[in-house]
Amino acid sequence: MTKRKNVELKGGGKVKKGRRNRKSLVFFSILLILIIAGCSTSQGAHQIEKEKEPNFDQGSGMIFSSLSEQKIVDLAKLSKVWGVVKYYHPKVVSGDKNWDYELFRVMPSILEDHSDVNSILYEWVHTLGNKSVSGDLEQQYQFSEDSIQLSPTTDWSNDEEYLGTDLSLELSMILESNIAERKQAFVSFNDESPFPIIHNENPYNRMKFDDTGYRLLGLFRYWNIIEYYYPYKDVIGEDWDQVLLEFIPKMIDGSDYDSYLMTLAELTTRVHDSHVNLMGKNRESIIEYFGTYRLPVNFVEINNQIVISTLFNECGLEVGDIVLKVGDNSIDELLEDRRKYISQSRDDTSRDFFNALFRTHQKNMDVTVIRQGKTINISATSNLQEINYFVDTKSQAMENGEIFYINAGLLEEGEIDNIMKKWWDTKGLIVDLRNYPSSALDYKLAQYLIPSEKEFAKVSFPNRAVPGEYYFEPLTSGKLQDTDGEVYKGKVVILINEHTISNGEFTTMLLRKTESSIVLGRPTAGADGNVFRITLPGNIITKISGIGVFDPEKKPTQRIGVQPDIHLDPTIEGIMEGRDEYVERAVELIKDGY
Repeated sequence: MTKRKNVELKGGGKVKKGRRNRKSLVFFSILLILIIAGCSTSQGAHQIEKEKEPNFDQGSGMIFSSLSEQKIVDLAKLSKVWGVVKYYHPKVVSGDKNWDYELFRVMPSILEDHSDVNSILYEWVHTLGNKSVSGDLEQQYQFSEDSIQLSPTTDWSNDEEYLGTDLSLELSMILESNIAERKQAFVSFNDESPFPIIHNENPYNRMKFDDTGYRLLGLFRYWNIIEYYYPYKDVIGEDWDQVLLEFIPKMIDGSDYDSYLMTLAELTTRVHDSHVNLMGKNRESIIEYFGTYRLPVNFVEINNQIVISTLFNECGLEVGDIVLKVGDNSIDELLEDRRKYISQSRDDTSRDFFNALFRTHQKNMDVTVIRQGKTINISATSNLQEINYFVDTKSQAMENGEIFYINAGLLEEGEIDNIMKKWWDTKGLIVDLRNYPSSALDYKLAQYLIPSEKEFAKVSFPNRAVPGEYYFEPLTSGKLQDTDGEVYKGKVVILINEHTISNGEFTTMLLRKTESSIVLGRPTAGADGNVFRITLPGNIITKISGIGVFDPEKKPTQRIGVQPDIHLDPTIEGIMEGRDEYVERAVELIKDGY
């Protein structure tokens, strides 16, 4: 593991800073009502708790709606320092300190005009004491350089110009803590499991949504989780520091539940992860904010056009319609609006996105489409139906029993064993992964197809002793099923598209190790790995990809997807004729012997 460089003190010693005592902090808290954002007390802009030990469960005591550019920068620095201490300092990791409360205690001083922020943060962190722990990192949590997938982005802690000498040195020492025991930490691990879990974050069910302190806590909590516990931070395509600066004013520019929830929704899209979803305080999905009604259709993107591909109920639209406009919005405006609040690894993915696109608050909506070359306006009827499957063809024998088709989304538990025993002598299998697998398919089917253990992927897990560091572990296929040493001899065609996500992508990577397999279709969603659940203040729930998944050569799949061997796009003509061009092509490939 790469050693972090200690900060050398300039001038041969520590730069002395003026200390603020408890009375001073109380005094500054009282003054905050007068000086933040230039608002007067008569406007009720600021409400500061003045108790010696305020009950922060009842509120942070801070309400304000605007900040200077300098104070935005200062709050971003506070968030970063708070995050380092949250995940690295022994007293916080052990659960001895309520680190949310400590944020509320120091924030008023940071918000003062002309405050010496570096000095305040140094005194705040330094008073925790007890930075050293057991010493050398346990051998099991040291990893060779070539096994490191991601390293902590904490070089800023060495920047004395940004932090000052004292604070920089303080943070650098904390970052050397190397704590493996984290049962009471905000992110912990069960026994020897490499999977991180969050179960020590307070949901603050009774949060008042005009409380600016708690709104900022929501931002700081999420930002630092991505900073230290997101394996794909290096491929999100965003300057994460800049995102923090951007969302501080967005978060304080609101005073109700809806503004808070939608700002969090917008924030979560910036990680570009189709595993992300957001559920409100009553466990309502973010997609419900776009309407209680939905057009009963599925659609597909063909040549940058949104084409109706399936009708679940009569609604006025027809299969093959190219959507130009919904209500007063062009389809491009509608796509842009949904992408602002629903995270996508790629622009053509996310089940939530597909369910949200044609949501409306009215039962009827005007839709402009191109139908058979003519532009027409339709008064379309919506209903409340959710879309569960993209492909509803049942698993079945085809071509007079020569080929067996498996719909992964419609499998029952144990069905793979029965299928393989009954259709062992077929010419080929079609494994359709365009639906999410409904039961165990990956290793179960691989045991019939792959003769010996083969590495098919690498996963990355967080180093529990070094937040922000992820290390690679290889994944291999399982052992051959008890079939007298024989593997299935037929051809295997695996169908994928932009709806193939997570376990579907994992299964594709595994099954393509079959010697006679071909992957057919379009790139997958690009969101693989287990799901990591996050609780935010106000009892808001969101999720992210919790571990990294890569190909055996360590190339990422996130935001890229698993690539097909043969690319195939559906056609409008095929859709209108009710044909499944993926299955048709798969049958052709098997019959032709590839």
